[in-house]
Amino acid sequence: MAMFKFFSLLLLALSLFHYTVSGENLLHTCSQSGNYTTNNDPYETNLKELFSYLINEAPTNGFTMASKGEGENRTQGLALCRGDLSPTDCKNCVVNASSDILTFCPYNKGAMIMQENCTLRYSNQDFFGETLNNDMLCMKSSENVNMGEPNISILLSQRIQDFLSKVTEEAVLNPRMYASGKSEIDDFHTAYGLAQCSRDLSRLACKECLTQSVAFFAHPDCGKGQVGVKVYSEICRLRYESKPFVNDKPIPLPPTSYDAISPQPQPVASSHCLDAAAVLVVMGLLSQLLSHHF
Repeated sequence: MAMFKFFSLLLLALSLFHYTVSGENLLHTCSQSGNYTTNNDPYETNLKELFSYLINEAPTNGFTMASKGEGENRTQGLALCRGDLSPTDCKNCVVNASSDILTFCPYNKGAMIMQENCTLRYSNQDFFGETLNNDMLCMKSSENVNMGEPNISILLSQRIQDFLSKVTEEAVLNPRMYASGKSEIDDFHTAYGLAQCSRDLSRLACKECLTQSVAFFAHPDCGKGQVGVKVYSEICRLRYESKPFVNDKPIPLPPTSYDAISPQPQPVASSHCLDAAAVLVVMGLLSQLLSHHF
């Protein structure tokens, strides 16, 4: 009975949003909190002013948030760019995101769009610092780590997970809530990673989100055994690759004392995985519902 009630509540919560994963726009969410009309609707006017502000201010330091209007016509929003972007690339992403979000969610009073280089969100309700319903998107490479022996592959995945935990710690301590790093996993493997949080979060909320992402990385449906994985959500991002991918200089992180792993063969394409396969997992929602109903 409890299990039936849990899944009923889960389906009800999912029905409040529309999720789509495609192309450069990795994910967009259209809220059902209300709609506005065209023809000089005050909410539309405030939303345009908000987008203009976000576009102009986000490139300054990669993040900004603001609100425009009063009462029922008030809208608030934020823009977060990937921490290694140049101001020009940041602005270009926010410009594209602000245009695309109106196409995907026309006349919605609340929406979120996540692109590879930035995230943009607005709402007629307060959400700054909010961590509830934090949906996580896993995108994995089409290549698997083929180590021959299953135990060796598991060991390598654990070492990468430990490395990502270190990158997470660096991001939480950084005032920009961003860090990129690299580490020699052993004599034959180098890991490159990126961790970032939205700066409206507390440090504790940032750490919790990234810790969840690291744990999700090890899930068989996500990063386990992959040579490249991204775990993105509305409020934090985690990425691992076996080759350099950031535009800044990664922090050299000291390797953990491990015995060497034998050299791996060339990665082979997985027969069970499409290129850039995406898995949407409602982690935050599950944790909230589980805590109240079990």
